[in-house]
Amino acid sequence: MTNPIPLGTAASRYHAGQLGIAKCLEADLIPEWNAEGVLPPVNEDDPAGHIRAPYEVSLGQVVDRFATSPERCDILAGYLAHRAELHKMGIDCGFQWLDGSFTEDIEMLEHRPPRDIDVVTFTPAGDVFFDTLDDREIKLLGGDRANLKKEFKIDFYIQSLSDPAETLVAMTTYWYSMWSHRRTGQWKGFLKVDLSPAHDADAEGLLVVRRQELEHEQI
Repeated sequence: MTNPIPLGTAASRYHAGQLGIAKCLEADLIPEWNAEGVLPPVNEDDPAGHIRAPYEVSLGQVVDRFATSPERCDILAGYLAHRAELHKMGIDCGFQWLDGSFTEDIEMLEHRPPRDIDVVTFTPAGDVFFDTLDDREIKLLGGDRANLKKEFKIDFYIQSLSDPAETLVAMTTYWYSMWSHRRTGQWKGFLKVDLSPAHDADAEGLLVVRRQELEHEQI
């Protein structure tokens, strides 16, 4: 039996391409919706492979793909504004899983625009950090979920990467199982973006351009 090619190496990426993985996944792009109107949970050409949801993409790619209507632009603006609040309080390391009707072709599936975006944030911040937060900051981290949906159009949750290993595995398993299925039980994919603020300004600028393009189309 041949030795497996180490993940993350140029050789592994080439080998993956030889297995027939879709070009969008080779380029770390967001895959197209499948016939069911959701992101594919796995690469259908290699269903046992390591390229699968959550798909790791850039913040700009999220804006580029999903800023396709005024409602979606409003949701993205709220999401980016909430990320800015996280960065202000010092939560700027880790990653976020993005899901919900926002990542689905909900316009086709239910004949309506998405209402919000589902976000679970994984951060190294632990109890020592969270104990220093004031009431407003705690509400921004999910202490007032109804207001987060109203003000930022996000359904927000947070998970500390500093939790004990068993707790972290249990909660990650929970979020994966929740995020990878619709309420109907249908299997689907979702996205992963870095929490670093390095590219947020560029994403905000792209969103402004997309809004202008949509306004021009409506004239």
